[in-house]
Amino acid sequence: MPRLQTYKDRPVVLLTNDDGPPCASSPNIFSFCKLLQSRLGWDVRVVIPDCQKSWVGKAYAISDVISASYFYPLEPEGLTGDITTTPRSLKEGETMEWILLSGTPATCTNIALHNLYPGEIDLVISGPNHGRNSSTAFALSSGTLGAALAGALSIPLPGPSTGEPSLHTDHIPCIAVSYGVVTRPVTSRVLELATDAAVDVCEKLYDDWGWDEDHEKGRHLVQVYSVNIPLVEGDLEVGKRKTAWTNMWRNSYGRLFKATTLTRANYDPGDNYNQNRSCPSSSNNQPQNTDIPPNASTTSTAGPGALPTPAPSSPTVKHHDGQLRFHFAPNMKPLLFPPVESLPVGSDAWAFAKGYIGVTPMRAQFAGPIEGGYGFGREENDGKKAGSLWE
Repeated sequence: MPRLQTYKDRPVVLLTNDDGPPCASSPNIFSFCKLLQSRLGWDVRVVIPDCQKSWVGKAYAISDVISASYFYPLEPEGLTGDITTTPRSLKEGETMEWILLSGTPATCTNIALHNLYPGEIDLVISGPNHGRNSSTAFALSSGTLGAALAGALSIPLPGPSTGEPSLHTDHIPCIAVSYGVVTRPVTSRVLELATDAAVDVCEKLYDDWGWDEDHEKGRHLVQVYSVNIPLVEGDLEVGKRKTAWTNMWRNSYGRLFKATTLTRANYDPGDNYNQNRSCPSSSNNQPQNTDIPPNASTTSTAGPGALPTPAPSSPTVKHHDGQLRFHFAPNMKPLLFPPVESLPVGSDAWAFAKGYIGVTPMRAQFAGPIEGGYGFGREENDGKKAGSLWE
């Protein structure tokens, strides 16, 4: 099909994520945003959680009152900048105003589409997540994918305030982008290549969005694309990149928690325990621990598909009162490094293992079986289908 319709001459893009503002576990959003602007000329509106919100899926905290603050990230990496509780004009050296919400990634998407920029957004991009979101175990846990799915489910959207009809009464295009950590340290060069590749994929999808077809809706535009990019420098060099259409590998994650004597765990899920302390706040105006060297990333295992790191060594509080407690301590190694021969050809995990960029078209639904699955075991050959009554 021709490129997606837009309200203005250039696309207005909502950029959100689940890793929050630039910090140790969110090293990708600033450079990605800048490249969308400089290379593609897209108008980017950033609405993101005010701190790390990984592993929350497509959740909404419906009892919370969501508050907004305004962040004015500074070059070169968006690691510092003024934070205010009310919007203001840009000052010298500032180029953007980002909105930080005290909500989940899905909350950020819905509020942005309906409350902050109604009738303005042409495309939703969530990410780039620092950690792969290939396979069901990761994808169903991912706040990055949750934010994109929330966009697909937020229709119908209002039209512009000028009275023009809405372009998004039954579809808003959404893309989730994830970078899969393969080795550490993650160099600035591999992140640069990944961002270049991510922008290239988003541009190609925007220029020629695909079609889906099912018995219920007939032929319709794909709701969401999930893009997984392995952080392998040799595979990401221009001229060596390979991109594949993929489906989602079905797997499971097993145990996620361990018993603990901790009453509070003030540490990052990975190897930088200062991350949570350095989330933006109006008191310090510095979203980032700035002690990170310029040529390497000490990014943490914040997302579902991030690389395992050693157990944290940060300060903790222990208590021996006999109360049963648990802390999040998954063993992701079997999911991150399964035997290649066990992966179905064409799956997102297979593409990742091959070093390919995987692009998975998705529907915003809990998908039932494509064929079969209806009826009891004894009725396997009785032709049961959706709508068949129990006997």
